Amino acid sequence: MQTEPGLDKLVNDSLGVRGALEPLILWAESLVPSEMHRDTPIFVLATAGMRRIKRDDAFRVLEDVETVVKDHSFMFDKRWIRVLSGREEAYYGWVALNYKMGSFDDHHLPGSSTLGLVDLGGSSLQIVVEIDRDTGDDVNAMRSEFGSIEHRIVAYSLPAFGLNEAFDRTVVMLGNKRSVERTRGISELRHPCLMSTFVQNYTCNYCSGSDAADPKNHSQPRKTLSLIGEPDWEQCREIAIAAAMNLSESRVSHQAVGPNCQASLFSGIGTGALNLTAVAHPTKRFHALSGFFFVYNKLNLSSKANLTMIWESGKQICSNLWAGLSSTPDNPNYAGQFCFRVAYMASLIEYGLCLGDVEMEFGPGDVSWTLGAALVEGKFQWLNIANHKSQTIISTLKNVKVMSSSTSLFAVLLLLLLIVYCTQIKLPMPSRRASAPGSSLSSHTHTRHRSY
Repeated sequence: MQTEPGLDKLVNDSLGVRGALEPLILWAESLVPSEMHRDTPIFVLATAGMRRIKRDDAFRVLEDVETVVKDHSFMFDKRWIRVLSGREEAYYGWVALNYKMGSFDDHHLPGSSTLGLVDLGGSSLQIVVEIDRDTGDDVNAMRSEFGSIEHRIVAYSLPAFGLNEAFDRTVVMLGNKRSVERTRGISELRHPCLMSTFVQNYTCNYCSGSDAADPKNHSQPRKTLSLIGEPDWEQCREIAIAAAMNLSESRVSHQAVGPNCQASLFSGIGTGALNLTAVAHPTKRFHALSGFFFVYNKLNLSSKANLTMIWESGKQICSNLWAGLSSTPDNPNYAGQFCFRVAYMASLIEYGLCLGDVEMEFGPGDVSWTLGAALVEGKFQWLNIANHKSQTIISTLKNVKVMSSSTSLFAVLLLLLLIVYCTQIKLPMPSRRASAPGSSLSSHTHTRHRSY
């Protein structure tokens, strides 16, 4: 279940926050038996959209979230309302995928690697892959232990590579390359990935000059353009490749593409394209989720089609779409950018991440980082609850005189063993010896006065 808009659009809008959260909480209350509400923890974890806004604005939104959550009967702690770091979001997605696909099961083959994750959202790209050697990347590398198996992984969150950010970059590149017409005071820009009937006002985050093109600059001005479709598949493909490689110009040369996938990790091409083939475990099995799956699902291909088939299918569908011979069943905004998203998805896999030769499967469509967050965050919480309950029992027993009875003592020990057993259920958990999944914007209750 999803609600719109995202929390990042609801700064200083407490009614909007309530309207976004209430349907979700009521839905959860209908699924959880009422007698279990007070023993069921509720977490509100925000992601890329909230990471982009000013920290003070994020804190205000979190305070509004707390007000809504407190009105309901679930177990609640202020620390459970926070903004995840990008690396946490990526890690939770990897946990969800491998849990769903059985990679953490006891019968999983010893020595076999977990599945790699590439997860494309509107604001960021999440990547997690198991490695078999030290990459020298202390910032993104981590160890995660499941049962008796320890996995070495690298987890990336790349805000510049989300679908919306990438499309913004194509608008910037086209504006630098082409003359921008003005009609009635509004700048007009023609885009090769949009159908000829597409005409729409578009607010671009990075179109106001080089000083404003920094994603970390939260106060950057926005510019409204009139986007007009001028479809051309080859030009669309070229600009999508440039966006996937994070180039500053739309013209892509073979001299730029070739070295990117020959580099050891970071190509130096653009500002941060990754070569995952240089670090991935030898099995090289990846699943593409979220935006990847949603776009790919419209191509009517098998879940394991190769990139050649993706390019050919995308070209055919877009040619028919632009000629008026077919249509997409989605809303007009999504349909308008569909051809860019197909080209960008294929470009990102082949040129941005250099995963053209690995086994790539699209989906499952029902896997989300939220499952991983529930497994990891929920497991920690139940451990804490169980430990607290066992301490309470022990404290109570100190004042009970029947402890001299061997039968009573045996019953108490059996109860404690049961509590310990329940807390040892094997769920994906980060190793306590490992680095944390990533730093996040902590609970708004005790970070407002920290300096960053």
